[in-house]
Amino acid sequence: MQDLFTPVIVNNVYYLLRKNSTSGKVIEKLKELMTIIGVVTMDKEIIMNALYSEFNDFEDELQHFSALKSGKVNLIITRNIKDYKRSTLPVFTPENYIKSWI
Repeated sequence: MQDLFTPVIVNNVYYLLRKNSTSGKVIEKLKELMTIIGVVTMDKEIIMNALYSEFNDFEDELQHFSALKSGKVNLIITRNIKDYKRSTLPVFTPENYIKSWI
């Protein structure tokens, strides 16, 4: 199964890479990335669910509801677990996720 990401994550990767490289180089790397990952849909329903939810962080709400609606995501990996207290999906830090595989 292909790893799935939200459009927000792809945007965040662009933002982080752009700090140390040119836009053209970052775009080329993102094109390569798109050949090996899947991207879930983010639509008006997801945005409305996020706007009316009780999460503390809008971006995290978007991530959560995109994952849920896809029906293909069974967990969320984040550095900020505290903002996912209301998540109905299991939430891991990157370190805890890796430890769960060892």
